[in-house]
Amino acid sequence: MTSADHYPNFDYTAEQLSKFLAACDFFTIMLKNGEIIHFTPKDVPAFTKWLEKNKIANIRSEDGWVITKKT
Repeated sequence: MTSADHYPNFDYTAEQLSKFLAACDFFTIMLKNGEIIHFTPKDVPAFTKWLEKNKIANIRSEDGWVITKKT
């Protein structure tokens, strides 16, 4: 069970998070203080849903997150 601001076995509250990037089950998360952390949840869909419910930005959905070189 998750509360609005805390996810089980995750040391940070939603308020501390800025944005995230997920690759399979490995999450890279930027905190609001600029620190980068990593987390591998046991339930990836539940953790992703918790991030989305708390309006934590998914870097993959930001414009220009991938820069390709035009030739």
